[in-house]
Amino acid sequence: MKENDSKNSNSMLDDEDELTVKQLTDGLEKLDQWNPVSTPNLQWFQQNVELEKKRIRKKQWKDLLTFISVAVLVLSVVIAVVYRQPILFLCFQLVGIILLPVALNKTRKKVSNE
Repeated sequence: MKENDSKNSNSMLDDEDELTVKQLTDGLEKLDQWNPVSTPNLQWFQQNVELEKKRIRKKQWKDLLTFISVAVLVLSVVIAVVYRQPILFLCFQLVGIILLPVALNKTRKKVSNE
């Protein structure tokens, strides 16, 4: 008796699964009809890749020039301070050493254990 019930419930589940699969397939086919999928041509991709490479190169040069400019400025200030007033240089060093842990602590991302 239990075997018949389990077979009937299995066949009902199979029928429901088949109906669900058919409905999903029909829905996906309708979506494909509404929004046809087309692959862009190769030229378009190559053109976009070249534009992106140029943009990245331009940004890298800008970043490099900014870095060099700031480095030259900082070195100039350090050299001027060391030769003109060494005590001022030592004060800057002391302030930097004190503020370093604060700066590093703020830049770290907090990760929660959730």
